[in-house]
Amino acid sequence: MSGSMRLLDERHVALKIELMLWSNKMDLLALSNTKGEVALHRLSWQRVWSLSPPQEGASVRAMAWRPDGKVIAIAYSTREVLLIDVENKETLHTSHMQSDIISLTWVQEQEAKSDNKGNPAQDNSRMPSVENASKFLPKLPPLSRSFGVNKINNEENLEDTKRIRDQANLNILLVGQEGSKLSLSIFGLFPCGVIDLQPYMKEAGCVSCGSVVDAAVSDDLKTMCVFVEEEKKLESTSTNNGRKIWAVILETPLLASHSKELYTLALKQGHISSLQGYLSSTMQAITEAWESILLEMDSKLASYASTVADGSVAADFLDLLMLGVPSAELELFLQRDLTEKGLKKLSHSIELSYTNIQKFVQKHVHCVGTSVSFHLTELRGMARHLERYAPLGLSEETVAASLSAAGAFLVKATEVQQVIDNSMKKNKAFFRWLFLAMLRLTDELAPADITKQTQQDLTFIAEFLCNFDGSTDTNSTVAIDQTVEQGNQTNTKSAIRPGTCTPGKKSRFNLERLGQYLIDQELSFPPEADKNPWSKLLADNPTLSQDPLIIPHFRKMSLVQQHNHLGSAIDAVFKEPAESIGQTFKLQRVVRLPDTAVTNPLYFGSDGSKDSNKIFRITIVYTGTDKRVVVAYPKNETSLNIIDIPTHIPRSEAMIPIQQTCLSFISPISDVVDTSLDKLSSPLFKINDMQFYVADILSLFLEKRGDDRSAVFIQFPLRLASCISVTVQGNPSTFHDLSPGDGTNLLDSSALRTIDNFVGSSLAVSGSRKVAVVLSENRCKVRLFEMEIEEDEEEDETMDATHSTIRDSDQSHLLDQSKSSEADMD
Repeated sequence: MSGSMRLLDERHVALKIELMLWSNKMDLLALSNTKGEVALHRLSWQRVWSLSPPQEGASVRAMAWRPDGKVIAIAYSTREVLLIDVENKETLHTSHMQSDIISLTWVQEQEAKSDNKGNPAQDNSRMPSVENASKFLPKLPPLSRSFGVNKINNEENLEDTKRIRDQANLNILLVGQEGSKLSLSIFGLFPCGVIDLQPYMKEAGCVSCGSVVDAAVSDDLKTMCVFVEEEKKLESTSTNNGRKIWAVILETPLLASHSKELYTLALKQGHISSLQGYLSSTMQAITEAWESILLEMDSKLASYASTVADGSVAADFLDLLMLGVPSAELELFLQRDLTEKGLKKLSHSIELSYTNIQKFVQKHVHCVGTSVSFHLTELRGMARHLERYAPLGLSEETVAASLSAAGAFLVKATEVQQVIDNSMKKNKAFFRWLFLAMLRLTDELAPADITKQTQQDLTFIAEFLCNFDGSTDTNSTVAIDQTVEQGNQTNTKSAIRPGTCTPGKKSRFNLERLGQYLIDQELSFPPEADKNPWSKLLADNPTLSQDPLIIPHFRKMSLVQQHNHLGSAIDAVFKEPAESIGQTFKLQRVVRLPDTAVTNPLYFGSDGSKDSNKIFRITIVYTGTDKRVVVAYPKNETSLNIIDIPTHIPRSEAMIPIQQTCLSFISPISDVVDTSLDKLSSPLFKINDMQFYVADILSLFLEKRGDDRSAVFIQFPLRLASCISVTVQGNPSTFHDLSPGDGTNLLDSSALRTIDNFVGSSLAVSGSRKVAVVLSENRCKVRLFEMEIEEDEEEDETMDATHSTIRDSDQSHLLDQSKSSEADMD
């Protein structure tokens, strides 16, 4: 491949850049800075968006693009992995790890083979009935923006908020962590195992297991190679006792043999997870609508309640109902504080909130509950294919339990709907009566339509006023705690969610029985079962009630409890697969790689030292056709190791051919300022960074030392390494201590591309997009290059930055102008 490259742009940024990563599907570059912010830039340096860290002080540890380029995974120092929608920077999913995150890798199963005509093969088994769900299920209605803190984004696609519906191939997110642990999740959502590598490494002789610095999976998903750094002891910091690196090769037969089943199961889990998020937002909206009712009522009656003794509020209203004569305090409150206009406004506001709750339950809760039941029913059908899904840990018993929980939730939602209808009747009757009472107090003529009150209306009003003052029993509290302390203290009000009244305090208003369904505790007033003919039938026939097809009814559980029960039942369905899949992986072999004399971490600096901003990372690539994994990493400051390990040889065969290459690059004699052995003028190039451009090309970012320090970019074909490589037979515990070969002699003179007036630190390349970006030594300046340009185009370009039109400052940096000026001064 030609080493031609063309400078596109140079930019300055306000804060130091830590990580850079190109998308392999679009010309997008992800950058993270020292504040933990992640920014997405186009090739033209136009900023797409900037994302703040999940919490103050958090830093970015690793990033990985989903293979289709539509989602980016970001790992933070808070042990969280966030999946971010590239289109709108919305957080699609958050995963929590048990230890610090070191690396992220997103791998994908190989594409389906083409047919004889060159058309991609259509694997219809990939899309079993997931897409058919839209034919049978109603479309989820959008949530009202008046309620709910956590809005669901892109309401046009509520059934797929995880953005996985268009995934045509199985892909897996690998999360390397400290403690030699590797987590796997399909689509970044469905956990399919946590691999503890310590037993394998200790068996191979590793004394102290450290961190997983990188991992890769073969295209056919049959093998996995994990690279682990042995823990570095503090007392052992000399370059003669550098870092030890181990390669753990695992056989993953289940991933390969059941990839279709894993794909279907993970897709189903993703859709159910989207529905669970929608349901949680709906429940939050219902609770907030209910709190609006309580706050409206409380705001009007609190002043009156504070002027009378405890228990007098309900008594005064009942006296007015039965005798038609109000107390002096109540009459003053109705005529001066509440007023007819205020009463109408209060009635309308509360009626509107009831209507919202009724709409949420009727349209949203029942709709999403039906969708969840549909997908769980399909899961049960999948679980009955024992030969396909039993190896993955999918159990029909747990799926049936979750389906029963979904049915019970819908039954409880129907019960809540009945309570809402009854509450609205009582509410209307109460306000109509109170309005009539206020008119009579002022001797005004009441309209004929409200003077007619039936005995049923009076019963509704009496029930509405029953326990109007609340109860000291916290288990029966269903309203906002309006605590008014008298005496030497100032009156205070504390709005608390329904049912969270402070123990020992009285809840001021216990309006009716809807609120008890919206708290996480048992119902204080469960429905009467003896009046329900279906409940009576089940009670008279215990055998019938135990039939698995009969949906249970938990009389004492609230709607919130039923929601939590449903969530726990669904979690149990996917818990067993998450634990059992990883247990099927088998160790093929453990290979200890040649040590590296680099003393700072192989991943981006976490030790806080002066040199922690240097990236000496492992870079690996799987060659699918040859079934080999190639790893490249620095041996020391001026040389690198390239190790080629076969991954298809079973463990029973001890003899495996491993190719070992050690390279260094020497500056031409004319470029050497001083030929002495002084470090600053050594003829050897310093290795700053490296990354695979494509499977057979290694991009190297070197530094020419001396008085005219400058960066050098090399595209090194791996085939050239075979000229000086050494074959190690067997399963070695140590490799040969090779002297570095001169990689410069293997290349044409034009392959060394000098970047004048630029001293770099790291790079990021993408062979699929044919782009590269290099980062300066102070990590505040970047240069973007277009790779593999035609020769006639190259003649019109120059690598000298002094002849380029370069902007002196970046107008689209990661911070606003005020922060930028402060950072520049620093």
